[in-house]
Amino acid sequence: MKHPTSWTALRILRGLLLTAGLVGGTFERSAQAYPPAPFHLLFGVLRDEYGEPILSSKAEVILETTGGVEIKTTINPGIEAESNYRLEVPMDAGLMSGPYQPTALRPFAPFRMKVRVGRSVYLPIEMRGDYGSLGQPGKRTRINLTLGEDANGDGLPDAWQRLINADLSKVRPDADAGNGLTYLETYLAGTYAVDPSGGFELKILDVTNSVPQLAFVAVTGRTYRLLSSLDLVTWTPTEFRIPADGVNAPVRSSFVTYSVKSVQIEPITAEGETTPTLFRLVVQ
Repeated sequence: MKHPTSWTALRILRGLLLTAGLVGGTFERSAQAYPPAPFHLLFGVLRDEYGEPILSSKAEVILETTGGVEIKTTINPGIEAESNYRLEVPMDAGLMSGPYQPTALRPFAPFRMKVRVGRSVYLPIEMRGDYGSLGQPGKRTRINLTLGEDANGDGLPDAWQRLINADLSKVRPDADAGNGLTYLETYLAGTYAVDPSGGFELKILDVTNSVPQLAFVAVTGRTYRLLSSLDLVTWTPTEFRIPADGVNAPVRSSFVTYSVKSVQIEPITAEGETTPTLFRLVVQ
């Protein structure tokens, strides 16, 4: 006599769990057809029309697809050194057709980022980032966002340009700002609001026990990294300490501040390696 067979299918969140049993027998099977993969992280800096990072926790960054799916996150200035927003995109977020895909988003796939502040919704005038690993599980994609109006389409917010000259044509991105930088470089570094005549500069203050003491002016919300070289050809990311943090100052690979301040740093060279004599500061 054949035993009756009973099959049960149970659909659960983020996957399909199938169970099967043979009543009175010993056969049993369990399989998860669509396992959830690690989310993909979108992160970056959201800036206002004057180039300043937005610090309000009431602002929201929203990822929206053409299908109407939205994923949201609020601004959190202290979330990490390199950003003020983090958006976790799960693989089964419904951003692509089909129940499961190896990526949540595809490079250049139709989607947009929106920003909600209070009841107002804005579309960033700039979405700058590296889309090479967009959507891959467990990976990160930086997308910096800038709000405001860019009527002439030159990549600089009109409001920031008007602070310098009412005639926007005189504040072209590639024009000399009079401080050793172009206007685009000045905008990205944030130095114009600090000192219109001062550029972005890394100084060597002194050398103590063969270790150079470097200094620069850090601007609100920018992230700074140090590079070093022995030949002006190969530049290597270099860790550093901030002596003002005390004798137990932590080793850093980057520095960010939410105020304008003068910062002194001390490069770290691994034991047995030649101490570099050339340094470059990168701001993001």
